[in-house]
Amino acid sequence: MESTVLLDIKDDIAIVTLHNPENFNPLNKSTGEKLLETIESLKDNEDVRCVIITGSGKAFSAGGDIKQFKSSIENGTSGQVMDDLTKDLYKIAIILRVYPKPVIAAVNGWAVGAGMNLALSCDLIIASEKARFRQSFSKLALIPGFAGTILLSRQLTWQQACQMAFFGDTYSAEEMKMLGLVNKIVPPEKLKEVSIEWAQILASGPTLTFARTKKLFFDALSTPLEEHLENERQMQVKSAESEDYKIGVFALNEKKEPKFVGN
Repeated sequence: MESTVLLDIKDDIAIVTLHNPENFNPLNKSTGEKLLETIESLKDNEDVRCVIITGSGKAFSAGGDIKQFKSSIENGTSGQVMDDLTKDLYKIAIILRVYPKPVIAAVNGWAVGAGMNLALSCDLIIASEKARFRQSFSKLALIPGFAGTILLSRQLTWQQACQMAFFGDTYSAEEMKMLGLVNKIVPPEKLKEVSIEWAQILASGPTLTFARTKKLFFDALSTPLEEHLENERQMQVKSAESEDYKIGVFALNEKKEPKFVGN
């Protein structure tokens, strides 16, 4: 059986592709396990300095496997199936927020439910003009899962988050960009090219600095101001002791482009 998660590593960039196009790349238990395994395997891989997550076919990911949900109801195991499914998916949501490398979501088509929140869990989103986003959970009487309640409430106004969650409407790439949830929109045929261009820029940058910035962003959500600022100050001191700091300072003084090494 062909894997539902494909991995391609080239020139410091890992492209992770959800690959079950006939079913719109659902995030079922087996795919969740494989995606978690793949992401974790890349974390300490010195040959990877940036990660791109995308989907094959017409979808980024349609979210939960509706056929599996139906079977679980008929079997009287809906709660157990949801418990098993979400364990790995929620680990992914947490890992991506503090992942030590930049992660780009290249959204090629439909990003629905958990699929949309997988994209929102990434650091940057580049969307095809054909991309469509939907918080479909309410249609199934579910709450916004895969960290949806924190992703939406932290990144939108209360009213926008409630509208998106309650109605389950479809949002175009342009509407998502207006809400600040998409960084860039490109023609479908340019999605891979532009995503790799962005990844190359990030991969050649000070990736340790990016990792520290992400951690401080994440910690700022729950840390008191004075404590956070002291943590930030201490991190800046550590950053000034890094090899990339020396490279950046000397390059700027010599009016050259820095060639960062990631430590």
